[in-house]
Amino acid sequence: MIKLIVFDMDGVIVDTEYLDFQLQQAYIKEIAKEPSKLTHEDFSRLVGRSGVDLFRRIKQLSQTSLSFEEIEQGLQKVEAEKYCKESYLPLFRKDIIAILEYAKAHHIALAVASSTQKKYILDILLNCEIRDYFDVIVSGEDFEASKPDPAIYLSVLNQLSVPGHQALAVEDSPSGIAAAKNAGLKTVAYEEKRMAVDQKQADYIAEDMQDVLEYIKRLN
Repeated sequence: MIKLIVFDMDGVIVDTEYLDFQLQQAYIKEIAKEPSKLTHEDFSRLVGRSGVDLFRRIKQLSQTSLSFEEIEQGLQKVEAEKYCKESYLPLFRKDIIAILEYAKAHHIALAVASSTQKKYILDILLNCEIRDYFDVIVSGEDFEASKPDPAIYLSVLNQLSVPGHQALAVEDSPSGIAAAKNAGLKTVAYEEKRMAVDQKQADYIAEDMQDVLEYIKRLN
């Protein structure tokens, strides 16, 4: 029986992971020593990464002399474009509402666990008009280690007093899936085929939100 559903945001609630992939790719090519040698797979390995882990990987990939602080400034411009209301609102997966309604009707707690800054998470949830569905909203900026470290998921479980085996995470990136699994949650991956991401570690790969909902119903 599932007592808690935890959603990642980028690539799940809103289809911004692919937008981020495109914007980040353009930025890295700008700073890279040999941009023509970078591949689709190279950029795909950055999906779901954040914080110092992401800065380190970008520095290695691009072979840039820029400092972590300078890379962070560049990525802040990427974030500002990605999290502009005009960018993310058309990418809202409205069919998530059926899952949220099902959860409330069946007394299942709801949470968001995203590596994104809290201010962006709240803006998106408010502008998509789903903020009030969620019992807990947790940002990765509150933790030293980012996904795949399980800390963000363990925090959600602790706040809602739900054991991992009674919780389900909806994720898309390999690092997000690993974080949820490492915290003991059953995990469904929202299928992603545009980027070279490995989602096989998830317990189930869903084609869309309706498929996610049917999986939840089967678990219950």
